[in-house]
Amino acid sequence: MTTTNLAMLIKQYLVDQAIIARNILDVSLPLRRLRKKSAHLQPVSGEKRFLILPSDPVAPSGSMGEMAMLSGLTQTLRTQHPDAKFTLVGTRSHEITLPGVGEVEVVPAWTGRDGSLAFDQLIRQHHALFGLGADVLDGKYGAALVCRFVSYCNHAVRLGIPATIIGFSFNSTPRRPAVHSLSRLHPDVRVNVRGQPSLRRFTKSVGTAATLCADVAFLMAPSLETEAETEGWLNEMRIAGRIPVGVNMSAHAFSQVISIIGADALAARMAQELSKAAEHDSLAYLLMPHDVKSQSGDITLLRALEKSLNALGMGHVRYVLQTDPARIKRVAGLLDLVITGRMHLAIAALGMKTPILSITYQDKFEELYQVFNLPQEDIVQSQHCVTNALSEHISRAIARRSTTAALITKNMPSVQRLAEQNLVLGEQSQLFHPHARKS
Repeated sequence: MTTTNLAMLIKQYLVDQAIIARNILDVSLPLRRLRKKSAHLQPVSGEKRFLILPSDPVAPSGSMGEMAMLSGLTQTLRTQHPDAKFTLVGTRSHEITLPGVGEVEVVPAWTGRDGSLAFDQLIRQHHALFGLGADVLDGKYGAALVCRFVSYCNHAVRLGIPATIIGFSFNSTPRRPAVHSLSRLHPDVRVNVRGQPSLRRFTKSVGTAATLCADVAFLMAPSLETEAETEGWLNEMRIAGRIPVGVNMSAHAFSQVISIIGADALAARMAQELSKAAEHDSLAYLLMPHDVKSQSGDITLLRALEKSLNALGMGHVRYVLQTDPARIKRVAGLLDLVITGRMHLAIAALGMKTPILSITYQDKFEELYQVFNLPQEDIVQSQHCVTNALSEHISRAIARRSTTAALITKNMPSVQRLAEQNLVLGEQSQLFHPHARKS
């Protein structure tokens, strides 16, 4: 090991230890003191109230994937409890609109020690806590987030309030503070992991019991409202004899390629491959962002792709920006194939029985394909998207799209049941009769 590598390892170790220590000082200790001062819950009357920890407390409405998970969770809870009220924990005070549910308040209870104090007051006013694990609990997008997430779940169950972590994926190289925190989850916190590979990695790294599930976004209902312009264009394409295909690009999926050749070259080369596939199979492309945050790259990359396709003379291309995940799911059901680097656009498509071709990163798509018994050959490495491998993958996926759709339909009932596992609360929890805190 070189001196430079050793120095980097030491630096990372010190950073990790600092994250753990900061969480103890700002979150764990303040919450522990509050439990000692007030051992019993404040009474809760009226409607059933559910508190939700989003996987992105800064901008929960910026990602359509986050919104799809929130919608699937809240829609199903509202079905079970028609008078249910929901509150999200965030970094600032605002409201978001969830399809099928309406306006939901976001309360600042996340940052610093003040956030911990605010969370204590907030959780005591609710009957249950749900945390969206998504793809953040391995620490890839911030280890400090995981530490606070776990501390909040532990605090809830120690107050006698059931806490459930909604299905998440877990990569093979989790951050040290994330593993440290997750290994200290209270046994009464129900943990749901989406996919067998993630479940194996989680139990091996963390040593905490967990339940296999499917993504809660599968429970989100598609919109019933017609997307007049988009659906009209899709009908025009079919009348013209063209097969409509959805396309998504994200900075996460293409980060390695972008670092080597740049975003413009990526868009230009993908356009060449898409154009080749379109000519071979008479395709039309609907370009579909699935995240509106600037760092996500969806909008920037797809606009560049649109420009490159137009430059190649591709007239059968349409870009559509939609910020309602239920509407996106509806449109996905009108396509013959969806090419995506976004997990939750893939889930929206599968939920509507539409075949997918996935651009993988962090082993995210493999377990999704396993749960549907889909062929792994429909998973594309990002570096292959700038070669003729992409057009070949597209042609093969188009050729057997009917068979793939039948396979999705066959496995959907079991996936739906796995998704419903996210709503199961621990047997030890009495949801609407909170009791004194547990030690």
